[in-house]
Amino acid sequence: MNFGLIFIQILGLAAWLLILLSYHRKDTDMILVFHILAATLFAIHYLFLDAYSGFVICTFEMIRDYLYYKTDKDKYIFLFSTFFYVAVGIFIYGGLLSLFPLFASFLDGFFLTKKKKIAVLGSIIVYILWFVYDIFVKSYAGMFADLVVIISNSLILFFNYNIYDQKDDKPVTVKH
Repeated sequence: MNFGLIFIQILGLAAWLLILLSYHRKDTDMILVFHILAATLFAIHYLFLDAYSGFVICTFEMIRDYLYYKTDKDKYIFLFSTFFYVAVGIFIYGGLLSLFPLFASFLDGFFLTKKKKIAVLGSIIVYILWFVYDIFVKSYAGMFADLVVIISNSLILFFNYNIYDQKDDKPVTVKH
């Protein structure tokens, strides 16, 4: 493994660590700031791997999260993003695998508006899509991060574990 590939994987791990750290923040705005920084690092990570659909989707997520951060129009932003996904799907299409990041990103936005159990189950589906994509583009950092999320969310579902109130089954949404 050459130094360039090691550097690229370190960028991916740094992005994953930012996401991990974001969930220990209590302020939603700071969570979004961490996600914006992570999306930036992931975009660079995928660009250096020549994984252009991953790059485009991470760049879009960076912009989308910035809009979430600056406005309180989450549902409108998600609705607008559906047009983006269709347009980008046509632009980045290079076979079914090239659409996996697009499907994952769209489903992620969709499932985050659902009840907690559905959101957790949805995130497993989302990260399985990313995992398959990461295998093919050789994003070892991405594969590691995806597996951690898949396993932890599977355990959450299996053991019905929730760090919040177990009786609270309200939709999970970004709040400003």
